Amino acid sequence: MTRVRDKVAALRNAVGNAADLRTALQSKPRTSPAAYLQAEERGGPVKYSGPVTVQDVSVSLQLVLFFRSAKGEGDGAGAREGMDVLIAATRAALVGWSPGDAFQALYFQAGRDEYFDCGWLVSQQIYQTGYRIQHQVQP
Repeated sequence: MTRVRDKVAALRNAVGNAADLRTALQSKPRTSPAAYLQAEERGGPVKYSGPVTVQDVSVSLQLVLFFRSAKGEGDGAGAREGMDVLIAATRAALVGWSPGDAFQALYFQAGRDEYFDCGWLVSQQIYQTGYRIQHQVQP
């Protein structure tokens, strides 16, 4: 979240957490644009057995973006224009960046518009990274 706040000026004061993806998608932010960030981890199979266990973990970061058109048009053209600018800014901030030494660089995985309602366009952008769990097996 800090990376998005620091690098995307339009979201500096409008990035938050939600309990889950459904809650984020159903929320109506107080300001436009706004974003919620969710993470999902999936572990792969253990690669080595014996005294050291190694497991790769993939992490999906789901960035739910909200943009409300100030024009009040019914077709969402203004919201679409604003969302496209917001998506480009978030991609520039996240693609190729790593959240820490133990993580792989983020890459864009998927994006889709979720809905347009009452002037709000909601889009989900998914980025992928990964890290490795490695530890000594306890007897």
